[in-house]
Amino acid sequence: MAVSSAEVSSSNALSDQAVQAIESRLMALQRSQAEQDLPVPLPTSDFWILVSQLTQSIEIEMDECIRREGWGAKIQLLQKRQNNIRWAIGSIIQHRLNAFVRHANMRTLLNRGNSSDISEPNWAQHDASERAFYEGVCRLIEKFQTEIDWEQMQNGIGDTSISTTIQGIAPLTEFVEKEDVIPLEQIEQEMPPPDVHLEEGWDEDVPHVQEKIEEKNTIELDDDCLRIRFIKDVEQPVMDFDGNEVQPLVGDVFVFPEVLAKAMIKMGYAENASI
Repeated sequence: MAVSSAEVSSSNALSDQAVQAIESRLMALQRSQAEQDLPVPLPTSDFWILVSQLTQSIEIEMDECIRREGWGAKIQLLQKRQNNIRWAIGSIIQHRLNAFVRHANMRTLLNRGNSSDISEPNWAQHDASERAFYEGVCRLIEKFQTEIDWEQMQNGIGDTSISTTIQGIAPLTEFVEKEDVIPLEQIEQEMPPPDVHLEEGWDEDVPHVQEKIEEKNTIELDDDCLRIRFIKDVEQPVMDFDGNEVQPLVGDVFVFPEVLAKAMIKMGYAENASI
């Protein structure tokens, strides 16, 4: 049943039917608003006027009952009913104010002032005093944003020209390709790798002394000669098997007449190197 403030008499007393209808809607709104984070629509645009008239009607009924019947069980029931109504009103106000603050915060802070994402509440479904409270909260949040420089913290300091060019060093855009630069491919074509003769290089790496040693090793020894390897340097030149004057050093291998070779071995200058 729809109830409006027109049904209230000049004495602010509601009919029993109107009182029950308003009280029922009050309790339903309390349950609904307690479960929602944002403000829910009021049953009627003049809902808070009707709730105020409801509380007045309960008080009037209690006064009349006391005058007629005195303090009794009916008064206790009316008091309990009045306490329940006041508790429901307090719960609704608490949840609705928090809901309006939360909605205003989302619309101003989270959207950074862009109301296209979160629209204003449909004020035809809310009380005018609630709208005044909501708009006042929005103004306070905007003032807070200004005082803490919210826009700068969220969007930066704006368009500023910060030069990244270091004086004395030309930027990369100023480097141009020079015409006299020869490509690497052309250099490789004009300068082919040199021919390497492995045999010639190998011959140069072999010491001349080693050639003599190998040549000596190929000599077919006579019975009266002996191949020896020197383990000490010989201070004076000596004659080898071919009659050449040599001055052996440590590690040298020569063929000497057998008598001379054995003498070198005996004096500790050499050792037998015969195969």
